[in-house]
Amino acid sequence: MASIREQKLLYHLTSLNNVGSILESGLQPRSALNGFHDVADVEILAGRAEHGLDDYVPFHWFSRNPFDGRVQTDRPDEDFVLLTVHRTLAMGRNWRVLPKHPLARQEFRFYDYREGFDLIDWGLMDNREYNDADCKSVCMAECLSPKTVRVADFFKIFVPTEQVQRRVLEELATRDLGIEVTVNRGMFC
Repeated sequence: MASIREQKLLYHLTSLNNVGSILESGLQPRSALNGFHDVADVEILAGRAEHGLDDYVPFHWFSRNPFDGRVQTDRPDEDFVLLTVHRTLAMGRNWRVLPKHPLARQEFRFYDYREGFDLIDWGLMDNREYNDADCKSVCMAECLSPKTVRVADFFKIFVPTEQVQRRVLEELATRDLGIEVTVNRGMFC
């Protein structure tokens, strides 16, 4: 299997309940949102706000990362989708990168895309050993958009089942949007 470093996409997990509003307004930073279905842990949100991370839209470097797993485990009866963008979009717009989990015990610092990308320990990330604290932290590295990510910037939406696919396709059709929606159960926990 190719290294995560060589892959082409970034991933944002969200509840199916948020898809309609995201298709209306784009994928917005948390600080700009009202009345959405929040899936993140309250304690983590407080730490993120402390560092100003709620002014960014976070993406992960691969699906089924520790964040995705925790959220889906905590909400077993809820449906989720993965919104994706090409990494080249993030690089071209110089999105920020955190080479480890933003709340890891480290000096907190944003990096420009290229520098941050090079600072990620890709070998450790490829291990995906979530019982190892260092590996887990690297697996939760983030790529952060400082602005709303427009729907036109989405590459594809991945969903776990055909039922979820139908619901997303209905939302897209209502807005006359032509984003590909692909069922891939293996991308979900």
